[in-house]
Amino acid sequence: MLYFLLRNFIKIGLQWYIADVRPLHLERAKFQGPTLILSNHPNSFFDALLIAAHAPEEIHYLVRGDIFRNPIINVVLRSLYMLPIYKKSDDPEHTIKNEFTYDECVRILRDGKHVLIFPEGKSHNLWYLQQFMKNGLSALLERSYKRNIPIQIQPYALNYNSFLSVPKSVSIEALYTIDSTEYIENGSLQIESIIALTQEELKKNMPGAPLQPNALAENKKKMLFVPAKIGYYTQYWFYKLWKNYIAKKTQGTIFYDSLLFGALLFSYPIFVLLVSILVGNLLSFWWGVFVFMLLPATSYCMSQYQHIKVEADLESERVNYF
Repeated sequence: MLYFLLRNFIKIGLQWYIADVRPLHLERAKFQGPTLILSNHPNSFFDALLIAAHAPEEIHYLVRGDIFRNPIINVVLRSLYMLPIYKKSDDPEHTIKNEFTYDECVRILRDGKHVLIFPEGKSHNLWYLQQFMKNGLSALLERSYKRNIPIQIQPYALNYNSFLSVPKSVSIEALYTIDSTEYIENGSLQIESIIALTQEELKKNMPGAPLQPNALAENKKKMLFVPAKIGYYTQYWFYKLWKNYIAKKTQGTIFYDSLLFGALLFSYPIFVLLVSILVGNLLSFWWGVFVFMLLPATSYCMSQYQHIKVEADLESERVNYF
């Protein structure tokens, strides 16, 4: 239930954060049977949110294990279908802990459910595919095969206009599904062939450059002008407070979009509610209702109307830790 509610909440929030979203060939992702979902990983946790919002089924995620250390956070993350995967630098017992996670993933797949893994391992703000770190992917394929689980592999290719600006232009493309059962030869699964094919298909569908935003149609631009200006003069300050704070906190890292989206997703509804209550108490109940509808409508128009910037600095290396 918590996953369902949060997933739909995120889908709504993405409408404000992404002005130009391009879902490509999503009909290819049918998730018929247990599916291992693979994707490039340029934008930290935001990648997982984007895929979850567009996937036709509930999915479980493998995410960095260091954020599971707090017992309360561990319970919350697991209730949202997240599972820890550890790096050597995270934990001296990373190998043993990862073995438990792989076994849990296989149990999920055996039940006909779906698991998302980023085979590049680490996320980097890059527009090209990094070399796969094969350990996790190989372990899941091998264990699934030994337990007679007919794995389907569903690759997604993600692209962004920028990792440092909002609103965003984003594309999410579902590639053709790979049936692992077609790669069984002489009683063994050809894991290297599957990985090589997946990597090749992802490389072919990554342009190696920032996504160029679609121009806003002139008639739509005229229609949005007035409500966008209302949104700008009444609420841009709220966005800018968070933007400046998150930019400072995440400078030189890959976490800008993940943290900014999360901060806005949970704080903006509270802001709208408080302002509406205040207006309702000062003027009347119906004025409060009017403001409650006006604020999100005009902020949405503002996000759609704003110019989408394309990142020019393609060389700066950003770290994936604080």
